[in-house]
Amino acid sequence: MTTTQQNPAFESTEVGRIDASLRTPGLLFCISGAFWLVFSSLFALLYAAKLVAPGLLSTVPFLTFGTVKSVSLNALTHGWATNAAFALILWIMSRLSERAPDFDIRRYLVVPAGVVYNIFVTLGILSIFWGEGRPYYLLEIPGNISGALGLSFIFISVWTILDYCRRKRRSAFISQHFILGAVFWLAWTFSIVQLVIGPDSVPGVVQAVAASWFAHAYIWLWLTPVALAVAYFLLPKLLGLPIRNYYLSFFGFWCLAFFAPWGGTAELVGGPVPVWIQVVGYVSGFLMIIPITSISINLIHTALQPSVLKTNDGKNADIQFSRFFVLWNSPTGRFIGTGVIIFPIFGLLAAMDALPGSRESLQFTYWQEAISLLGIHGFFSMILFGGIYFMLPRLLGREWPSSNLMTNHFNFSVIGFVTIVVCYLWAGSSQASAISDIHLNSLAVVKASSLALICSLAGFLFLLLGHVCFLINLVRITCECQSKSNNIQQGPALLNQSAEERIEA
Repeated sequence: MTTTQQNPAFESTEVGRIDASLRTPGLLFCISGAFWLVFSSLFALLYAAKLVAPGLLSTVPFLTFGTVKSVSLNALTHGWATNAAFALILWIMSRLSERAPDFDIRRYLVVPAGVVYNIFVTLGILSIFWGEGRPYYLLEIPGNISGALGLSFIFISVWTILDYCRRKRRSAFISQHFILGAVFWLAWTFSIVQLVIGPDSVPGVVQAVAASWFAHAYIWLWLTPVALAVAYFLLPKLLGLPIRNYYLSFFGFWCLAFFAPWGGTAELVGGPVPVWIQVVGYVSGFLMIIPITSISINLIHTALQPSVLKTNDGKNADIQFSRFFVLWNSPTGRFIGTGVIIFPIFGLLAAMDALPGSRESLQFTYWQEAISLLGIHGFFSMILFGGIYFMLPRLLGREWPSSNLMTNHFNFSVIGFVTIVVCYLWAGSSQASAISDIHLNSLAVVKASSLALICSLAGFLFLLLGHVCFLINLVRITCECQSKSNNIQQGPALLNQSAEERIEA
C-alpha cells in the first residue's frame, strides 16, 4: 500500500480549499451510494430470476416478488441516485461559485445530515421488507420516514443555494441552472405528494394522480437535470473547448421546466380520472421532444467537435472527429459520452410512449420498465459514474488505484443495461401483441415474454459485476491503495500533467 500526500501549494489555492471542504461529504455520499447500488443490483437480479422461476425463495415471507422489486427500486433511486447526486451537485456548485467556505462548515453540518439521510433510507428499506410499504411507484417508503428523508434532503441541498448566492460571477452557468432547478423541483413535488398521500391523505383518485405526477417528475426534474449539469460541467473540461451553441442549453432548460412537470398523467390512460388530465399528460409528454432535441444537439455536437480540414488541392475537405476520440480515450469521458449518446434515445422513447395509441397497448408491459431502466442505468448512472471518477481524485489528491477495474466497470455496465433494455423491449412488444389477440388467454400472454426474460438475466448479472468493480475501486481509493503500475497513461482521472497536456493538444 502506498499513499500520496496532498500538495500544500494546491491546498492553499481557492480551488484546493473548495475541494478540501468537500472531501468528507464527497466520500460519504459516494461510498453510501455505491453500497446501495450493489445492494440494489443484487435484488434486481433476484427479482429478475423470480420472473423466470416464480417459486424461487417463495417460502421466505419477506422475499416475495413485490417486496424484492420495491426494495431494489428504492435502493437504486433513494439510495444510489440521490447520494451520488448530492456528492456531485455540492462539488460542482462550489467549484462554479469560486469561493471556498471561511471554515469547514460542510464537514460539521452536511456530513451529519448525510448520515441521517442514509439511516432513514435504511429504515425505509427495512419497512418495505416488513410489509409496511405504500402502493405507489417510487413512494413505497412509509410516510413518516419519507418526511424525514425530505427534511434531510432540504438540509443537504440548501448549501447549493448558499454557494450560488456567494458566487463571484454575477452571471450563472447552465450547470448552476440545472442544479438549482433540480433541487427546487424535487422539494416542490415531494412536499406536495406527501401532503396528498400522507397520513392525512386526500381521498379518491387524486392520490393516483399525485403519485404518477411525482414518479414522472423524479426522473425528469431530479435525475435528468443533475445528470445534465454534470455533463455540461465536465465536457468542456475533458475536451478543452467550450460548449457549442451555448444558447441551446438555456432554451432546453426552460423547455424542460415547462413541459416535464405535466407528463406523468399520461400513465393514467383508461383510469377513472378526467380526460383532460390524461390529455395534458399526452401533450406534455410528447412535447418533451423539444428540450430533448435541443439539449442532445448541444451536447453531442460538443462531444464530437467535428472539424473540416481542406485537402492539398483545396477543392475537397475531410470531416474529422478527433475530439471525440480524445473523449473516448479518457475513461471519465467514456462514461459521460455514453450517457450523452443514450439521452436522446431514452428521451425519444419516452416521448413516443406518451402518445395515446402507445399507452393503450404498452401500458402494462415490460416496455415501460425498459424505458425507466434505460434512463436510470444508461443515461443518469453513466454520467454520474464519469463525474465521480473525475471528482474523487481531485478531492483526495491521488489517482484511482486500478484502471482495469474502471474499464471492466464500463464494459460490464454497458453490456448489462443494453441487454436488459433490449430484452425488456422485446418482452414488452411480445406482451402487447399477445394482449391484442382476443384468442389468447392470460397464460399465453405470460409465455410470450418468457424467452426475453430469461435472456435479461444475463444483463442483470453483467450489471452487478460492473457495480462491484466500481465499489471495489472506490473502497481502494478511499483506503489509499494504489496500483503498482507507473504508466501515467493509465491514470483514469487524467490528473498527471503530461496526460492533461495530451488532452489539451
